[in-house]
Amino acid sequence: MLGIIGGNGVAATNRLLELIEEKYTRNGAFRDAHHPEMIVWQATQAPSRSMYLEGKGESFISDYVNIGKKLKKMGCTELCMCCNTAHYAIDELSQKTDLPFINIIDEVAKRSDEMGIKKVLVMCTAGLRKYKLYERSFEKYAPSTEIVYPNDEIQEWVTKGICNAKNAYRFANRETEVEHPANWFQKVCDYYVNSSDIDCIIGGCTDISNVFHLNSGKVEYLDSLDVLADVIVSKYIML
Repeated sequence: MLGIIGGNGVAATNRLLELIEEKYTRNGAFRDAHHPEMIVWQATQAPSRSMYLEGKGESFISDYVNIGKKLKKMGCTELCMCCNTAHYAIDELSQKTDLPFINIIDEVAKRSDEMGIKKVLVMCTAGLRKYKLYERSFEKYAPSTEIVYPNDEIQEWVTKGICNAKNAYRFANRETEVEHPANWFQKVCDYYVNSSDIDCIIGGCTDISNVFHLNSGKVEYLDSLDVLADVIVSKYIML
């Protein structure tokens, strides 16, 4: 049974469940028993992952360890996290909970390598950008791929998009509200597509998935949450 440490963010976790259900149903599921058993813990009271990595807040790690141990007691045999940034501590979390984790960043790197991506831009939290967490996975699974992160100015656009994906701006009319999170992400993508030689953009924060998906004939787009959902469906075959 899969345990999901969610609430990071809440909407992203809900979107993950929606994606999983949709993928099973599109693959032939027509009964409840065709879907896997999962336990979702919305870890909303744990400290911010990005704020911790930025040196601006308390650690989330002990909270996640405690949650992981509780999920294990409830019967979970594997865990995943609905947060790229939390993967800063994935090895420690796996060791202290004594459970394996599905690593969303590893899986994105594997998918990138399968697609033959040469240069990728990662849209992510400021904390993940600071520690360049994608490098560890890409060095192992996609060593020929060059990783680019937004510069300081553009990272502010990404951060605004992530913050606004968590608030009521996401329900606004994108055509008339400049603060709509999708507009910030689109602005980032347009800048790099038009000014660099990247051939792929990664939505490296799961909150992006709920509000934005790049449709471009110029570059590929990898949604990390969608990749995680694909892996879960492929591992837990119920049909």
